[in-house]
Amino acid sequence: MGFFRRKSETYNEQMLRDAGLDQIQVEQPTVLENLGIPLGRPQGGPPEWDATVTVSAPGLAGEKIAFTTLPEGDLVVSEEEGDADVSVLADAVEEHVKPPYRALAARQEEDVWSVVARQIEVAKIGFPGADELELSRRDSWSELRVDGEQSDTRIPELTRIGERVGPDFFVKAERLDGDLWEVRATAL
Repeated sequence: MGFFRRKSETYNEQMLRDAGLDQIQVEQPTVLENLGIPLGRPQGGPPEWDATVTVSAPGLAGEKIAFTTLPEGDLVVSEEEGDADVSVLADAVEEHVKPPYRALAARQEEDVWSVVARQIEVAKIGFPGADELELSRRDSWSELRVDGEQSDTRIPELTRIGERVGPDFFVKAERLDGDLWEVRATAL
């Protein structure tokens, strides 16, 4: 007759079992997270995305698509393999978020895509020849950066956008298409 010893449980294992934490499963990253698209809430901040949807979209190529929907509903695709119509993705998002918004989509499997979207503010700024504008103002000091380089140019539209959040502000604008820019203003 053989001798069998019961496996002894460590004190830590017993405490985890008593607290009901011994069966917790670690969630695997989603397809979007594997592509570098964070889904969570930044520490102490608002959620990164206003909507997350799953949609069947046959005929789309690639693994990732990035697009922006403008206020009038026009789509600007910034990343896509091929040139398929991505409006089925936009239609699914717009059941939860109204334009304008930025969206990122990632293929889950075959024709199933995950899409995240965040509403944005769009402003018309007549400023040719740049892709990014940053205006900072604090007290009597202000600085404008155009594509990362300091500039003496004045852009009244950026100043008005910044003044909506207070006398001291930071405004960042990224060109979407033509004279339409995504703008974000933060009080300092």
